[in-house]
Amino acid sequence: MTRRIASGGSSSDTRRIRVVLGRSPHSKLLHGDVLDRLAGIGHIERYKGGELIHAAWQPVRKLWLVLSGGLRVTELTPDGDALTTAVLGEGSYFALGSLVKDGTPVKSEAHAIGHTHLAAFELALIDREFAGDENVQQHRRLLLYFGFSALADFHRDALAVPLPLRLARRLLGHALAAGHVADIELRMSQADIASMLGASRSRVNAELRRLEADGVLQLGYRRIVVRDLELLRAAAGADVAPV
Repeated sequence: MTRRIASGGSSSDTRRIRVVLGRSPHSKLLHGDVLDRLAGIGHIERYKGGELIHAAWQPVRKLWLVLSGGLRVTELTPDGDALTTAVLGEGSYFALGSLVKDGTPVKSEAHAIGHTHLAAFELALIDREFAGDENVQQHRRLLLYFGFSALADFHRDALAVPLPLRLARRLLGHALAAGHVADIELRMSQADIASMLGASRSRVNAELRRLEADGVLQLGYRRIVVRDLELLRAAAGADVAPV
């Protein structure tokens, strides 16, 4: 069962949320006072591996920020299979569509990968806390724009970019969200990556082994550790945005 700490929880939880907000490239450019207030209205939700965070096509009234662990984001195919479209780690947001309007349905489904801690922000509380603050409203619009741009980049890469480059770009986008440069853990399996890239597991495995041999990554059971972010940048090329 999910254990949840409601808004107004312990100061240590607020500090923890504030640290990740300050590191995440999606939020760190906001003024420090705004981040303090945002951390103050957030609460921490704790999930076990496999637990459902959000069911597909249901309205969502909150925005989640990954503090630790990971989220597997899936969509149902016409045949009823679950297709992994993203694996979100530290510093990434889930349910950006909720920023359009409180209660907007989000068609993706999200499950926890291992023990996962999320900072949850109720949209109604955000609207109340930052009513009339144009800088915050502009940031909401930017988050939506960056989310749509990332989807466009994924689509372009799938059509025109060879697998080795496509893999490096996708791993870099996820790694950049953490906001730090060493030993970035990505809670994704090779099956997840194959699903996201539309490639076979054997080809993905071969490319991951090559990156590991080059000192870029360390492979583990259902996880990848980015050991050298700059080497991954070199493999991925330019213009990769954090996921």
